[in-house]
Amino acid sequence: MVIAVAAIATGGAAVALGIAGGSPGHSASSGAASQRAAVKASGAHHQKAVPITIPPAPAPIVIPPAPSTTADPALAADLPGGLSPTVWRSHVRAAGPALVNGAPSVVNDPSVVATATVPSLPLYSAPGAPRPSSSLANPNYLGAKLVLLVTGYQPGWIQAYVPVRPNESTAWIPAGDLTISFVPDHIVVSLSARTLTLYHNNAPVYATPVAPGAPSSPTPTGSFFVAYIVKLTDPGNVYGPYAMGTSAFSNTYYSFEGGPGQVGIHGTNQPWVIGSYASHGCVRLPNNAITAVAQYILPGTPVEIGP
Repeated sequence: MVIAVAAIATGGAAVALGIAGGSPGHSASSGAASQRAAVKASGAHHQKAVPITIPPAPAPIVIPPAPSTTADPALAADLPGGLSPTVWRSHVRAAGPALVNGAPSVVNDPSVVATATVPSLPLYSAPGAPRPSSSLANPNYLGAKLVLLVTGYQPGWIQAYVPVRPNESTAWIPAGDLTISFVPDHIVVSLSARTLTLYHNNAPVYATPVAPGAPSSPTPTGSFFVAYIVKLTDPGNVYGPYAMGTSAFSNTYYSFEGGPGQVGIHGTNQPWVIGSYASHGCVRLPNNAITAVAQYILPGTPVEIGP
């Protein structure tokens, strides 16, 4: 299932999700008149409007800088977060091919993440480029803070994965527009095994069967991250109690039910499909499993999806 946003309701944090591929017979939700008008105006067609809220973000993980005797002129000056070159090199998620010999690339917890501090985050193709190639709104279209997974650094500039097409896109961002923090976890999804495993400080701490994309709409593989986490007020809806939007996008649906075809990790009201290839590209979890994972991790958490 691919997450598609239909409308943003008054208040910023409360929104309606356009549900695609849900159970037959779902009808449109009876929301406020202004919400229905917004959906109609957007031109989005959906089966059910699902109100959600953005959970309060836990306090960021702070890692004290480690002493280092390694001299590295390219990194030693003004490293974000007070990190030594050795720690930075070890924990920044390097951009590159997602899969090595058919297996997800290695993540070394904790990972470095960046949170936007400006309302429109400029994205540059290279450090010092004369003008940005594009920008990202902060907060995002769901009202959540814009958090990115860091992949590199040059003095005054941060490189990060960004949630745009094509998948695994990176951009350079002025360091002054970001704050640096850390996430101690990462997620690995195995499509062949149809499982999701959560790692904390590089040790597996939780695993669950999942329902990834059907053969006609496969879940994309690669290195991604959790872009936002939302809690749904009706846990019996087709998304379950929580939905986590990732930086991945469907390679089948470039537009889906009024949204951009962004791939999510979420619950389901069809628990019998868990363990099979059943979704439109999202990763469906049992509702108790998505609750456990979504309440445990932070936005920016790496997500490795392999065959």
